[in-house]
Amino acid sequence: MQTSILPIISECVIAFNLPLNQYITIGPCIGMLSGYADNEVPEGKDFWYTIIHSSDLPAVRKATTELVDGQTIELNYRILPPHSLEVRYITERRSMYTDAVTGQQVVLSILNEHAPDILNDEDGAQTDALKREQFLLSLINSQTNFLMRLNKTGHFTFVNKQYCKVFGYTADELLGHHFTINTAPEDLERCERAFNECLANPGKIIPLVRDKMDKSGARHPSEWEFISIVNERGEVTEIQGVGLDISEKQLREAEAKRAAEQLDNFIESITDSFLILDNDWRFIKTNKAFEKICNRTQTELVGNSIWDVFPILVGGQSERQFKLAAKMQRTVQYTEFVPTSGLWFRITVYPAAEGLTVFVKDITEQKVAEEELNRTRNNLEALINNTTDLIWSIDTKGRYIYMNNAYKNAVYKEAGIIPATGEEVIVYGPEKVRETWTEFYRRALHGETYSVVYENTHSIPGRALYYEVNFYPLYDNIGGVVGSGCFGREITSRLESEKEIIDQNERLRQIASLSSHELRRPVASMLGLINVIDFENFNNPENREAINLLHAVSNEIDEVIRTIVDNTFTGQQRNN
Repeated sequence: MQTSILPIISECVIAFNLPLNQYITIGPCIGMLSGYADNEVPEGKDFWYTIIHSSDLPAVRKATTELVDGQTIELNYRILPPHSLEVRYITERRSMYTDAVTGQQVVLSILNEHAPDILNDEDGAQTDALKREQFLLSLINSQTNFLMRLNKTGHFTFVNKQYCKVFGYTADELLGHHFTINTAPEDLERCERAFNECLANPGKIIPLVRDKMDKSGARHPSEWEFISIVNERGEVTEIQGVGLDISEKQLREAEAKRAAEQLDNFIESITDSFLILDNDWRFIKTNKAFEKICNRTQTELVGNSIWDVFPILVGGQSERQFKLAAKMQRTVQYTEFVPTSGLWFRITVYPAAEGLTVFVKDITEQKVAEEELNRTRNNLEALINNTTDLIWSIDTKGRYIYMNNAYKNAVYKEAGIIPATGEEVIVYGPEKVRETWTEFYRRALHGETYSVVYENTHSIPGRALYYEVNFYPLYDNIGGVVGSGCFGREITSRLESEKEIIDQNERLRQIASLSSHELRRPVASMLGLINVIDFENFNNPENREAINLLHAVSNEIDEVIRTIVDNTFTGQQRNN
């Protein structure tokens, strides 16, 4: 049975499906009539018959068995509520029709309570009938749905108050007029077809959605169901219509449509791929970004199982993660490489009761950059650890940030401790040495860039080791000092070489001094003696004296040369 035709009478209505032998509608007012609380009303097939007075039950059952499709009868009987000794008097308007959807016969009963004298006082029958009519009219007019009736020519015979209120007419302005009085012109043909179909198919519910016009000409979208009313001979006497104002419904639908369009626009605007799967792993929705990366159209995706469309995923990480998210009802995120495309994706899966929502982000560029960064870091690490220079850094609290292998080995060799990242910097040696290094670090952590030559006299007894240490402040992105970078190199050999060069230079200066002073004098004397020798008369007695003097000068030159040689190799002059 279609429930939308019942609202105006739902407070006092029951509907019984004969083939199914069960109630399919029990209105809330039934509890009030039967004496049950609203939450206690039984739904068994004999529910109503169990409370009918035993004296009246045979007549009610007989009338039910004689009822034919499209017929309406009126019954009067008594009921005995289960929680009360008071007898109640019921008027039931019972009709039978064939449900247009299921093809099954349904008995529809509209129930009212009335005064007790209706069963016994025939003289008051018309008065009681009027009371019942007034009660029913009051019930109908209290509803928020529309109710109208038309005769076989399409003229109004009844409208309820809600109809008059919404459309701005009085009952007198409508009764006797054709239904076209407030029918939108474009709906006339459809309304005529529905009216004629009702006349031709008694008991069949005819749905109709149309705009009804109020007295001012304003339109009111409404949803209607029409059914023929037949007399005891099965003849159509009237057409009854039950309507519902669907203005708010259409507004909600329009709002839902706008929200859906906004969601679609948002989904299509994001660069990430997006898809929704139902609980059977079928695609419900995808965006163009996803369709592009998987080279599929929306038609190929929506409605199909993800495992059928992408069998390569079966047994892989995606299947495991999707099923984990669905089973545990928690968000999962993972990274996956697709060899066929050479692309990396970061996939986030959000579970819901209806299925999974999945975002797929292409992170290939990021992954390539990370791999390049890792290669660069590894190369830099290898370079740093391939040097004998000591490299380390500390933060403002004096804790290690980084150190290379050479530094670790040097500290372990000196202090027997292997330094570790995050631990306090190790300063070893006598107290004076610790004070010196504390001051070195303090200067660097206060922003000073400088270098020192540090003399280590405590590591190897009897021998000093020299280190050149450079300190560089480390800054954050706003210029604040966050640590100090330190670079140390042993320069003992270099200093020794430099000292040797200095000593050698000093010896060369001494040689130059000897050459310019001590050697020049005897050489000058020799040159002078040579000039006085008589080479034409070698036997000249004066030549002997000159030759003796030359011999003395030669010895003097030889002595000076020896002195130069000794000074060159030993750095010491000979004592004459």
